[in-house]
Amino acid sequence: MNRFYQILFIGIALFIISCYSNYNYNNVDYSRIDIIGPENSSVNNIINIYKDSIDSKLDNVIGFSKGLYTKDDFSKTKFNSSLGNLVADIIFRQADSIFYKSFGNNIDFVLQNHGGIRSSLLEGEIKLTDAYKILPFENEIVVLEITKEIFDEMVLFLSNEKFPHPISGFSIINNKAIIDTDRSSKDKFFLATNDYLLSGGDNMFFLEKNSNVYHLGYPLRDAFIDYIKNEENIESKVDNRFIRNE
Repeated sequence: MNRFYQILFIGIALFIISCYSNYNYNNVDYSRIDIIGPENSSVNNIINIYKDSIDSKLDNVIGFSKGLYTKDDFSKTKFNSSLGNLVADIIFRQADSIFYKSFGNNIDFVLQNHGGIRSSLLEGEIKLTDAYKILPFENEIVVLEITKEIFDEMVLFLSNEKFPHPISGFSIINNKAIIDTDRSSKDKFFLATNDYLLSGGDNMFFLEKNSNVYHLGYPLRDAFIDYIKNEENIESKVDNRFIRNE
């Protein structure tokens, strides 16, 4: 098999794999695949044209981070992370206006999975490539209509997890949810999350019991990029939104 067909085969294989966007990537082992065979200068020239263009765009500076933010700076008591909080708050801010304009309602809460965040946000210039490292999966934001019972089930699940899943719009203090007065009297909530969790990803099967699903057509990574571009400086911190064992 010559080099051209090897590249074509790998491209088709990667496309097929990418179709399974809800697959759990946590247990995948990655290794480099070397292409063996004679060099084909015409193929290399085509690839290099696109590679140089992509590299140039990924190196664009889109913002500035005031500190180092990571998903691993949580503690046993303060069960939330600086980067997790940032991502969850970004989902809330960016998706709420779209949801209201499209469906006439506001988002109540946000839930993002810990495993969906794959890198840290370093201090200093934020490049487009950083967004792809932090949020590498092709997930879109969806809004689920859930009952109070499903919300309570979600809180119990989150309280018993090994790693903190980012949340926004409510707090969890020693396994008890704290929500504002306006929402406490509601019998249904609108929860923004990503489409991987929609189908029970990361064992969040309770989300499958939603009453309705609203598709915003807004990729999670795009929301992150849009927010970074619109803010002068990015900052976040571990706070008191998720406290346990206190």
